[in-house]
Amino acid sequence: MTDSVNAVADSHEARDAIRAARDLIKRDRRQGLAAFNEVFRGGRPPQPPLDGSYDGELLALDIAPGVTQLAESLASVWMPWKGKHLTAEGSKGDNIFGRNSRLPFRILFPFYRGVIDNDADTFRAFEFVTGIESGKEDPGLRVLRIDYDSRDNPGLSIRRIVDEVTQIDEGVYLGKIHFKWWWGTWKMMGYFSLRTKR
Repeated sequence: MTDSVNAVADSHEARDAIRAARDLIKRDRRQGLAAFNEVFRGGRPPQPPLDGSYDGELLALDIAPGVTQLAESLASVWMPWKGKHLTAEGSKGDNIFGRNSRLPFRILFPFYRGVIDNDADTFRAFEFVTGIESGKEDPGLRVLRIDYDSRDNPGLSIRRIVDEVTQIDEGVYLGKIHFKWWWGTWKMMGYFSLRTKR
């Protein structure tokens, strides 16, 4: 009985910690990002492995001064990314986008041919492969690595992304976005969450 009560308490604490980090980042970006990282480091590789579709939410960005604020303003009024679809058996997956972003998508990625219709409201794109590895910024932490370096993905942008995900609660996952600059340096660019589809 005590274990059950503790599990529920931990569950609420994990969700509250994400909300607190999100509130903090509005007042102090550096401390808010540190709070997200603390929650991320308290997670573990997803178990059981992610399999199926998951709702996604962009939580915070950290690109560059000025660019971050512009991107967050845009994301607050229009967010085409809706989540991820993963296949545990094949260690792969792709991203889910709202169908209303189809035209901008074609303009931004005119040569990309990997779009898959998902349902009446969404489509999928940008395939990735997954595996359990050490974190880029957290080498002592095992994470689910999501690697976009596929020849079908746009080379100047999407192929340079590596996401990392840890499970922080049952059905709740926190992710980091890493981007490899053209001169070879990796940059942690933000946090997102995934939740089991309702």
